[in-house]
Amino acid sequence: MKKLLAIIVLSLLWSANVYPNDWYTMVNEKIYDEFKVNKKMKLPLDSGEWILIAKDSEHITHGIAISSLTFVQLKKNIPIKIFEISRATGLSKWQSYLTSIIEGAIFLPKEDGCMKRQHYNYLNFYKRGSAHNCMIVKILDVQRALNPSDYDADKVFTLGIRKWVKKNNIVMPKLFLAYETSFISMVVRDQWYTMLYAVTPEEFANYKPKYTSRDGTEFHPDNINNYPKAKSIMKDWIENSAKKHLEFEDFQKAKKYQRIDLSSIIQFTSTVNKDVKSNKNISDQLIKLNELYQSGALTQDEFNKAKKKLLN
Repeated sequence: MKKLLAIIVLSLLWSANVYPNDWYTMVNEKIYDEFKVNKKMKLPLDSGEWILIAKDSEHITHGIAISSLTFVQLKKNIPIKIFEISRATGLSKWQSYLTSIIEGAIFLPKEDGCMKRQHYNYLNFYKRGSAHNCMIVKILDVQRALNPSDYDADKVFTLGIRKWVKKNNIVMPKLFLAYETSFISMVVRDQWYTMLYAVTPEEFANYKPKYTSRDGTEFHPDNINNYPKAKSIMKDWIENSAKKHLEFEDFQKAKKYQRIDLSSIIQFTSTVNKDVKSNKNISDQLIKLNELYQSGALTQDEFNKAKKKLLN
């Protein structure tokens, strides 16, 4: 009997290790190549090491909970990429009450939100009843977002992030190319997800911005036609964001009729979907490689060679 119990416990531990829930990641811990919720919910990330720098989790009332995680990729002490994901859970019992609150936050905010803004480079969304699926591409002005005195919404950089920046002597870039999304559908699950993905122009296109305020930058829609290089970079970033949005819709298990039409950006959607599946297979193989390395079955040199071969 003891042997049987041991086998069951080990099986459960093995299952937990293979499909961890990254919502339980702790500050300063790292994830690699994807964000995992369970076996069926895995979101591909840009390859490499993502470190969690801020985490907020709060149980509101009557089973409603809100969680938010902010990861970054670093080069030395400079964040070059940001991945922030948030969700609200346990919404079904209060759907009628919460629908107006969520719609107000997304479609009628003072700043940003899923509505036409002068500084947006791209906006597209689906909305029906209480369900929505929104995609936004814009410039993230770090100082505007970082300082609540200048930007009262303060949605991206929380107090925890500001503390992390100060404590670790982080050099924050002034500008990021940003993609944001929001998705909720009660026919899929009683959860509301939002996500931010951002990268510096230097990292994305080896380009140093001439101007770094949101409304003054050459990437602003009012200015971009005067800067052909910035216009070309933004076009590439919008296409990159569209591919990420396809991945996000797959992650959410969005219904076909809830998905945004991105055919004007991505001409060969079927090819993109194949690429997404290919990236997912690579991520699965990387996870297995890491498990073999952690178990001692592979040396670090063998692990590095196998990983390099997969990524190439």
